[in-house]
Amino acid sequence: MVRSIRFWIAVVLVGILLCCIIAKHGRSAQHEQTVSAPVSGSAASTLITSAATVSPETVRTVTSSASAAADAAATTVTAVTTFSAEPDEPEFDATVPEISGRKVREITEKLFRAAQYSADLIGWIYLADSEIDYPVVQGNDNQFYLHHAPDGSENELGTIFLHSQCAADFSDRQNILFGHNMASGMFGDIRSFKEREEFDRHRYGWLFTKDTLYRIDFCALVIVSAYDAMYDVPADSTQWLKAMREHSMYYTEPELCGDDTVIALSTCANDFADARALFTGKLVRICSVEPPVSDANTDESR
Repeated sequence: MVRSIRFWIAVVLVGILLCCIIAKHGRSAQHEQTVSAPVSGSAASTLITSAATVSPETVRTVTSSASAAADAAATTVTAVTTFSAEPDEPEFDATVPEISGRKVREITEKLFRAAQYSADLIGWIYLADSEIDYPVVQGNDNQFYLHHAPDGSENELGTIFLHSQCAADFSDRQNILFGHNMASGMFGDIRSFKEREEFDRHRYGWLFTKDTLYRIDFCALVIVSAYDAMYDVPADSTQWLKAMREHSMYYTEPELCGDDTVIALSTCANDFADARALFTGKLVRICSVEPPVSDANTDESR
């Protein structure tokens, strides 16, 4: 009889314990649902504190959820910061021939700052939606800046530089810029332009000099040998353009003619031994470039 009573008491106690566990897990689920949306660090702390009265397992669950929520909140803030823009600055798109006034001011300032420590600096090259955003120099040959920074110091990454035989003001019919094919940076992005979708996504670029802003209307991706005659510039426009078309992987609008000023971004390619890729386009003058106000004031005060 005693054993029977004890048995039923045990059954009742187990039932009560199960009810408590179910109720606590219900509160835990409620907490998890609350922190599923981005919350601030203080709100997450409050949730963790209130969970301290329940089982260790529940505390771990709520802590994990709060941490995930905090990470989500941080990600959300970062995304908003990254893509926010001034009213005059649309989200950059390399498929349209537009650049914001803010971006023009930003690059112009970088150009003139770089010119203060580089006597060979002649411009700045920029392609939206890519890592191509660099100063451009011109040396006495096509070797020095392969492994030197704009200030002349040794640097294995080198600097984007204009062919030594081209006019420094980009007035020749053909202008070739050289840059390394890096895993990340320099002219490495050109490697991905072999995919037609990426080629079509990068149809416009921008070249800044100390007095002029140019738009680049890209129209061809050319694969040639490093020893090809296309690198013998300046050259006869008709013959040069004919060779460009013959070696093009892609060639589209705008059609280039002998009167156009052409620019080509050259980098190494892996199509065959000593292969080179030339991302080529038409150079279109947009407007004059003015020195930053601070620089202009400094010059006037001297």
